[in-house]
Amino acid sequence: MNGESGLLKRLAGSYGIWRLYHLIIADAIAVQRPTKYKLVREFLGDSLGTAADIGCGPGVFIRHMSARAKHLVAADIDFECLDRVRLRNQKLGNVEFIVTGADVLPFPDEHLDTILLLEVLEHLVDDSAAVREMSRVLRPGGRLVVSVPVPPGEVDHDSAWGHKREGYKLSEIVSLLTTNGFEIEKHSFAEFKFSRRAAQAIRWWRNAIRVPAPIFLAWIAYLDHFLDSRKAQTGSQLPATVIVLAKKRPKV
Repeated sequence: MNGESGLLKRLAGSYGIWRLYHLIIADAIAVQRPTKYKLVREFLGDSLGTAADIGCGPGVFIRHMSARAKHLVAADIDFECLDRVRLRNQKLGNVEFIVTGADVLPFPDEHLDTILLLEVLEHLVDDSAAVREMSRVLRPGGRLVVSVPVPPGEVDHDSAWGHKREGYKLSEIVSLLTTNGFEIEKHSFAEFKFSRRAAQAIRWWRNAIRVPAPIFLAWIAYLDHFLDSRKAQTGSQLPATVIVLAKKRPKV
């Protein structure tokens, strides 16, 4: 059993195996890829300075950020998940991995230039505390790229890491950020109605067939590219996600 668990850990910690998995299996990453990831890269920009990916999950953007940062901290509250991310990216010399929650960060004041915060706030009971913590550790003018789900969505109060709210309307996430030390630079919606249908199809497959869903179910999400882009960016095409670029308000 120890040999089998060791082999599974090595496979989970292989970047090549991880990439192959996501080429053939449909999951949240596959659904987000068509419309969301390009926007995240655009909002991050090419010069990240000292950066952190807070709540990095499977580490989708670790290599992208590492190539554009002087130093990158990959942080997550889940030790086992973070350990797999560390193994997959252990050759990156400018990345360190820290187990921490988003509401109490182990950084001094005004330490970071850039923070990536994807699908974290909806998991927190006190989301305002987390945003204030982001403001504390960012330098004046530092950038926060945040994405959150847009209702309707799921709520799971019983799970420690479950969704504590369906998500945020654009006005709600803007208010949360601006009342806690940030100025809004821009925003964009992503994962529209076909992405929602892709996610529903994947959930149905997993529940009905009891095996990982094949990648072709996630391809439904690419149909979002045929929607009217002007209407989509007004939030009228049932977006599942809103991405916001905010900057820490300069000191007066």
